[in-house]
Amino acid sequence: MKKLLSALCFAVAVLLPFHASAMTHTIGTDVVRLIDNNMDDGMFNLFWQGSLSRSSAVRASYSSGDNLNILEVTYKGYIDRYHQGVFYEVGGAWWDGRNDDDLGLMAAIGYERSLAKHVVAGGSVQMVAGIDDAIGMGESPFFLPSLYFAFAF
Repeated sequence: MKKLLSALCFAVAVLLPFHASAMTHTIGTDVVRLIDNNMDDGMFNLFWQGSLSRSSAVRASYSSGDNLNILEVTYKGYIDRYHQGVFYEVGGAWWDGRNDDDLGLMAAIGYERSLAKHVVAGGSVQMVAGIDDAIGMGESPFFLPSLYFAFAF
């Protein structure tokens, strides 16, 4: 039932912004999660982002490793312009570990920049709160780095 609920939440987050007429989509990957051995020996991950306005977006990401799966759905607000400057991000996270799963809060602050017409690069510091049991950490909140590259269309 939890897997069905998470799939439904992911589908709603992906399909919700399709009503916008001049919407920008972004698909990318977080390089730190991909190569960092502290994150379940590196995790395959993808994220999708859809613009809601000129200064906001909804973002959904999925990461999968040997013993851990992570699903995040967040609201992303830009201080400057879309894909051009400082942003903040707030949303929910579901971490599904080998023995347990946990829901928590994810917040981030970062910077991103369009390198070319369809290429975006960025980085952020993410804070995850409320997730202890799924990964065996006794302390919450904890902080994670993020460095990503994306294709915007």
